[in-house]
Amino acid sequence: MTPLHSRQRRHGRRWVTLGLASTVAMVPLATGQAGANLTDDKQAVDAQIDDAYDEVLSFNKKVAKATRQVLDAREQLPSAQANLAKAEAAASEASAAHQEAKQELEAAATRALRTEEQLADLEAAISSLRGDVGDFARRAYQMGPFAELEMLLDAKDPSDFTDRLAAIRNVSKSNNDALNEMADSRADMAYMEERLRAVREEAQQQQARAQERLDAARQAEAGAQAAKDLVDNLVQQEQTALKSAQAGQAEVKAQYEQLAAEQARIAEEIAQAARKLERQTGVKTGTGGGVDVGGQWLFPVAGASIGSNAGWRFHPILHYTRCHAGADIGAGSGTPIAAVADGVVVQAGYSGGYGNFTVISHGGGLTSGYGHQSSIIVKAGQTVKRGQIIGYVGSTGLSSGPHLHFEARVDGDPYDPKGWFGQGAKVRVCV
Repeated sequence: MTPLHSRQRRHGRRWVTLGLASTVAMVPLATGQAGANLTDDKQAVDAQIDDAYDEVLSFNKKVAKATRQVLDAREQLPSAQANLAKAEAAASEASAAHQEAKQELEAAATRALRTEEQLADLEAAISSLRGDVGDFARRAYQMGPFAELEMLLDAKDPSDFTDRLAAIRNVSKSNNDALNEMADSRADMAYMEERLRAVREEAQQQQARAQERLDAARQAEAGAQAAKDLVDNLVQQEQTALKSAQAGQAEVKAQYEQLAAEQARIAEEIAQAARKLERQTGVKTGTGGGVDVGGQWLFPVAGASIGSNAGWRFHPILHYTRCHAGADIGAGSGTPIAAVADGVVVQAGYSGGYGNFTVISHGGGLTSGYGHQSSIIVKAGQTVKRGQIIGYVGSTGLSSGPHLHFEARVDGDPYDPKGWFGQGAKVRVCV
């Protein structure tokens, strides 16, 4: 039996013990001082077990927090891992784009260099042609405007005339060719200068693009690293929280079960004393197995409904089951709580994980319990009527939010409360 199971049993025995204690108080104990000693021992052990119970509550709060951290980490992990994969893919794509941009920049730089070399060659050729044309112009100037005519007139014979005319034409053609070539070269040079400007502009654009790709790659790599860090942190968070949830569990469980066993032993001794008292006085303190659990109760919170049923619950982290001995009824804090049937209040006060807790006995071992109240407006020993307001919904004790934890018990054993609301059979739970 786990500590949580023992806790449920202890609350059941406590309710029965309350009934026994009130009966014993009304009738002198035949056992005298022995009975008083048993009661004192019972109270001492109850105090010890309450201390252990508080430890269990504290432990469970830590477990609840650690459990939430584990489950939160596990919930976030798939998304973080998916984001990591996307970030790594983006980083790889950005890196490849940067490499491509670098190659394009290098190609543009090569084209610019080649264009510059071609432009330098053109400039050298134009300079050479300019020199040739200049030489011709100087000779022509030195010879005067009629030099060619004088050369032809000085011919000795027709053959010499023809040769001189051919020479003049060749010189003129060479000059014209040089002039044409120089003009073409200048046109080519203008084109190459424009091309060089375009190539340099392209190179600058490629350089800017390469820088953008580099920045994008670095940003993507940083994003991938951040995503990886998040995944690593979530994994570490899960592992740390899991260790926190598991730490000390065995020690607290052993202490609690030891004290619970001691409480059960003393409770049995009190039960034996009560049975002896019954034989002597005829006063009945329990159902004897013949309780009538018939009838239908008023729902304790008007307009509300059961949100979480009674029964076993499985812890997703520590992998143990515990008994949820009642039903949870969702309602806002401060909502009135009504007694489900006529009865006598046997407990009204703070009770560990139940918070502000009221127990009403309806006779024959049948009780109803109301946990986590924000405030209680009845007292132990008070008679209440069906529908009478006994307290208000809250979130005291071990509670994650405002609601009413409602229990139905027969001789201390938890039953499914829905059976008394016409929503199912009246059956024991956690058996």
